[in-house]
Amino acid sequence: MRTNGLVIAIDGPAGTGKSTVGKAVAAQLGYGFLSTGEMYRALAYTIFAKRIDPEDHDAVLTATRKLRFTFERQADASLKMFVDGEYLGAKLHLEEVGNVASRVSTNRESRQVLTEKMREVGAMGGIVMEGRDVGTVVFPDAEVKFYLDASAQERAKRRFKQLQEAGENPNYDEILRLIQERDHRDKTRAASPLKPAEDAFVIDTSDLTLQQAISAVLEKIPHHAS
Repeated sequence: MRTNGLVIAIDGPAGTGKSTVGKAVAAQLGYGFLSTGEMYRALAYTIFAKRIDPEDHDAVLTATRKLRFTFERQADASLKMFVDGEYLGAKLHLEEVGNVASRVSTNRESRQVLTEKMREVGAMGGIVMEGRDVGTVVFPDAEVKFYLDASAQERAKRRFKQLQEAGENPNYDEILRLIQERDHRDKTRAASPLKPAEDAFVIDTSDLTLQQAISAVLEKIPHHAS
């Protein structure tokens, strides 16, 4: 029995609003929110910073085993992550780190080690966990599971707008191409391919406002969760 509440899993490809929706849902329930992708990025940053070859299977696995994660819950429900005692913040979102993350996430043994670390964080419940295989692999026993989806074009549009607002000069076609490539890689990889859990609520956010997406998720969660 979990002591702190339910485990709520939200999976789906990038750009479907999983993080924003997940954080808002967690805040309303008084739960913590964790994006499992941040843990992959933490590993990728370590590989990148230590100049380990992402294809060097054993070196990557050793680095994964050594990682120590600690979390502090913030006012907005998100769990602030410290890696070996250090808060990495914006370093996790460097383009190079994203590329490495995508490569190390195909390493089956490293995924298993990170999965164990994720289970430790969520085991007591009271958490909304967002990622690509939370409902299928990390917490197949999660009490409520969601799979958020949206067309690649819509997701590219959102990313384009995000980058524009950040003062960058993005190329829409390039963003769309990268999203389609990543989708293909995520859905066809041997280890934990991206797919909805059989008992997940699938919500297409292509034509939903953020508030509509949050409401669509909240209405599926049993009222006793709060």
